[in-house]
Amino acid sequence: MFRDSCIVTDIWYNLVDFLTTFYKRPEFKTAVSVFKVLFVLLTLIFVGLAVWFKAQAGFFSEKFLYYSYYFSTKKRPDEPSPLPLKELKEYWQQLGLRLNYQDEAQWKLAVIEADNFFDHVLTLLGYQGESMGERLQKVLPEHLPIINDVWRMHKTRNSLVHDASFRLSYSQARDVYETYEKALRQLKILG
Repeated sequence: MFRDSCIVTDIWYNLVDFLTTFYKRPEFKTAVSVFKVLFVLLTLIFVGLAVWFKAQAGFFSEKFLYYSYYFSTKKRPDEPSPLPLKELKEYWQQLGLRLNYQDEAQWKLAVIEADNFFDHVLTLLGYQGESMGERLQKVLPEHLPIINDVWRMHKTRNSLVHDASFRLSYSQARDVYETYEKALRQLKILG
């Protein structure tokens, strides 16, 4: 029995001696350095994955849209716009000429093209989504105060496209065109 307790005591002292001298050995310092590098790499990988998942969820795109639009409206007058404003304005004016015809088919084309044009502008401004409806949901009322009117015009276009019996009057077509024009002015697309 005494012999067993001596063996246990001897093992205990050897273990304590090993542990107190191990951290002074060069192998221990190398192992710690390797673990530090691995820990930093794993941390960077997990942070990268977290950012990637947030980006996939649309977190950053909504924040980017909010702040990029805010700062783009506060730009200096001599600073060039990244959007082809001149071309967009010219196209919009050509589109409005369709309303000069006394033909319901031309008015329908004007409504459809105005809706498509506004959807294209939303895409150029960075709003994401599978459809115009999804992009409109991401437009903040601070950026576009008449967002509800735009929704109403988009619904008019949808009725026009999906309902064969839908009759479009000149005043409805003019209302759609003018509402989109007002929205484009609020978004600083038309001067």
